[in-house]
Amino acid sequence: MDVTPTEHGGRRPSAPPGDRRPSAAPGVSSAARQVLARRWAEAVWTTAYLPVSGAEFEQSLLGTLDAVLDELAGDNAAGPAATAAGAALVAEHVTGQHSLLRTVEVLGAGLPELPELAGRADLSGVAASVLARLAAGYAEALRHRTFEQQEDVKQALERVLRLSESRFREVFLASAVGIAISDLDGTVVRANRALAEILGYADGELAHRDLLELFAGDTADQLRAAYQDVASGRHPGFRMQRPMRRKDGDEAWVILAVSALGDERGGRTHHLSMVEDITDLHLLQERLNNQALHDMLTGLPNRQSFALRLESTLGQLEPAATITLLQLDLDSFSLINDGLGYDIGDRLLVLVAQRLRQVFAGEQALIARMASDEFAVLIEHSASTPDVATLAGMINNELAEPVYLDRVGLAVSASIGIVQRPAGGIGHVELLRQADATLHRAKNNGKGQWVLFDAPQDARDRQRFAEVAAMPGALENGEFRLVYQPLVRLSDRRVVGVEAQLRWDHPVRGTLPHDVVIGLAERTGVVLPIGEWLLRAACTAAAGWYRRYGAGTPVLSINLSAAQASDPDLVAAVNTVLDEVGLPAGRLQLGLPVTALSGGGGCAGGGGCAGEADDNLQVLADTGVRMSIHGFGGGPDDLVFLEDLPVRAVRIEDGLVRRLAERPESVTGTALVEVIKLVHTFQATVTATGLRTEDSAGWWQRAGCDLAAGEFFAAPGTPEAITELLGER
Repeated sequence: MDVTPTEHGGRRPSAPPGDRRPSAAPGVSSAARQVLARRWAEAVWTTAYLPVSGAEFEQSLLGTLDAVLDELAGDNAAGPAATAAGAALVAEHVTGQHSLLRTVEVLGAGLPELPELAGRADLSGVAASVLARLAAGYAEALRHRTFEQQEDVKQALERVLRLSESRFREVFLASAVGIAISDLDGTVVRANRALAEILGYADGELAHRDLLELFAGDTADQLRAAYQDVASGRHPGFRMQRPMRRKDGDEAWVILAVSALGDERGGRTHHLSMVEDITDLHLLQERLNNQALHDMLTGLPNRQSFALRLESTLGQLEPAATITLLQLDLDSFSLINDGLGYDIGDRLLVLVAQRLRQVFAGEQALIARMASDEFAVLIEHSASTPDVATLAGMINNELAEPVYLDRVGLAVSASIGIVQRPAGGIGHVELLRQADATLHRAKNNGKGQWVLFDAPQDARDRQRFAEVAAMPGALENGEFRLVYQPLVRLSDRRVVGVEAQLRWDHPVRGTLPHDVVIGLAERTGVVLPIGEWLLRAACTAAAGWYRRYGAGTPVLSINLSAAQASDPDLVAAVNTVLDEVGLPAGRLQLGLPVTALSGGGGCAGGGGCAGEADDNLQVLADTGVRMSIHGFGGGPDDLVFLEDLPVRAVRIEDGLVRRLAERPESVTGTALVEVIKLVHTFQATVTATGLRTEDSAGWWQRAGCDLAAGEFFAAPGTPEAITELLGER
């Protein structure tokens, strides 16, 4: 076989990776992984002697890469597979001077580009963690290999000492491992050139020195005791990592292996100390560990580091000591990224980090970057620590000072959640949860707001969040059901419609009403499958009434949530259900919330430019479905919907109905009478719900309202109850 020289002077097979490209097993390795494995193989191919072909080496690295990425997909964090990857490099003899460095360079650049990791918020931390674990596994495997080699050298030395001084000198001088032979009292008798080079001394300059004085730090006493144990025979030897002092004052990290040399009679006469320089590997590990615990953009501790230090701080402080945890989120930061580019956004984040350091320069404070535009600050209180309102003001005042980046003046504000409490009686995980929950409450209040943690409110929020989390299972388990609220024509008190309403038979809280259920479902994507279930179940019931009562069947009314109204699949879902159950489109009335509409193409509705909901309303109206709007307050913006959209009915906002029940002769009532007249000019009907008394029903009838519902007329009932009600007409 032809051979070519390697970077370090060895000889190896001449066919490099990429000349013979192995094909990965189907379904195992993506194309992106294969490309990265090839780049990895090519980068380290010339750094060490590898007794395999290029194709075999590349395939081996691909398997290693698969294991690491599969572990990330399963556990969401780097673990044993990444550590094993480092050990595998040593096992493959990838141990040249630059082998690990080339590996870190290639994987550091290539891992974030893989589609398997794309989109992860903690991408930089994941990549750093993989590289740190890989380097740790590499170091441990190299240490074991070194120990084995050192043991071989020791045995060879003992053999040659027994055979000939000349052969001993040959091994001693030629070894790449630093070797020192010292008296049992620690005085160096002989040291080879390799040890002198490691420590920066001239050849022969280490003789007659106290060996232990060459070790850095405060480990001399510990090492002296360990050497004495070897001399006395209590231990055959020891191995450890330690820093040694170089002649220029710097430190050299080494793997130290110590054993005893004996004479022909078996007595212990000298110590044999063998040293391998791992300074570059140690520095690389430190750098990777720092990257794993720090945000590479701002230099601040990251979420993982902050959590660890928070846990340590809580354990060290007196239980009564006061701490304040602030979690802040930059308001509308995505507008800067999307409008000016991510480079400007990154530079602004660096400046935010600097300004936070300035704000808390006088405090015992730990500042961290928790996510893209989220930061956290932990303050250990002193007598001069400001109150929470002052702290929040200091942050937003500092951030409000404009900074010019590429001639654009930028300033940001922050929403801030604050937890202030004694250090005792709480774990770091719960403290972080409280701060995060409080931050969300602050963001709901608007831009630049701060909120202090409120335990009762937090308990209510957690209950609501637990209910939201349980909704998918509740739908699967059949805990939802439908009831139907009769809609009565006020002129003759005749049932002309029914409104489908949800009920959730909650195992703890009992039966939850429609508005509560939809409000909870709107917080997650579950509102769409629940809405589809409601549509199908209600239309199935209405189709049964239609087959029984024909044209006299009341119109089925379903009020959609904002998410349902804007669902791109709404039209297809409605048409599919109507076709499958056999209900004519004209027997269905769908209500869209005013907050989901955009006023016929503008933004007059106050809910944003929700063009998708407008389009859905237009298309469904064209298919014959009756379209209405609910949450109607009678303002000019609401009237725009009637002018620009094919709306056939409006439902008065529930809060307005309750207000007029208490003060029917108010100015609001007088104005609403005029609004109802305007609605009728658009050939649309008006519905008021929640009516409880004859007086209320009479007022709405005199005001010109067309339809009404409420317990005064009839309570919501089951499909069977509605069938019975219709049969009595």
